[in-house]
Amino acid sequence: MGVVDYADRQSKHISRRIFVEVLRRLQMIDKMSNYSYIGFGAYQFLDFDLVHRSLGIERMISIESDDGLIDRCRFNAPYRGINILEGTATTILPTLDWSKKCIVWLDYTQRLRTDEMADIQNVALRMKPGSVLAITLNCSPGADGARRSELEAAVGAEHVPIGISDAKLGDWGLAKTQRELTTALLHRAFADRGDGTGWQQLLNIQYRDGARMQMLAGVVDDPPLHSVIQACRFEDMPEVSFDAEAVVIEVPSLTVRERQALGKKLPGRSFKDFAGLPASAIESYARYYRWLDPVG
Repeated sequence: MGVVDYADRQSKHISRRIFVEVLRRLQMIDKMSNYSYIGFGAYQFLDFDLVHRSLGIERMISIESDDGLIDRCRFNAPYRGINILEGTATTILPTLDWSKKCIVWLDYTQRLRTDEMADIQNVALRMKPGSVLAITLNCSPGADGARRSELEAAVGAEHVPIGISDAKLGDWGLAKTQRELTTALLHRAFADRGDGTGWQQLLNIQYRDGARMQMLAGVVDDPPLHSVIQACRFEDMPEVSFDAEAVVIEVPSLTVRERQALGKKLPGRSFKDFAGLPASAIESYARYYRWLDPVG
């Protein structure tokens, strides 16, 4: 849970806002005030601030593993409702009260490893139906020639899918494999519960501001809630994905003047080179501009 400054990371910012918009639809299941939020706030608390202001969630827990940051985290906590707990996710998660619906964001900065897999399983075995689990992972593929061996060392050779090669782990290949591993782990955990609960994926986002990252999110479903979850109409959001097809966010860094000029052309469907920027960059910006803060 290293500290990363996301203030100028547009793609991370967009994925965070998409996530909150997905969460807003949970109001069909229960009042947002009945949910708690659990995450890694570090000392910026960006997602905590957004969740509180956008959704009105008051009960929030931030897990902080760096004992050298605890005092700074407590000073910077923006709201009284944030309870900062010192320790790793592995040690803290089993001690929490799981009797109410919650939103858990395991916002890792590293690739998937056995430690993260244990955390994910830990949460899946405990969450109530109607709760949401989000997971962020680094998915930079590493050096060609060492990708598969690094993955085996990270998650255990027995978990690496048959046929996975260094070539298949290049580009966004590691993201696809990590999603496959995480999804299989979640399905096993819910099956082990034996209470009819299951996992329904809602987000499969890949984004890059520097390092390649991925975000997976889903809701805990069970038979009594199934029709209510359907009524949330998650599929109405084009950013929602229920399968392996990822939404890729790579937004170009534009000046204020470029964004203002482009704003007068949006929404639009066809773009040519603009201000020296290629059409592909403009198309990517046009797809996600509404998730960014407005320019003056």
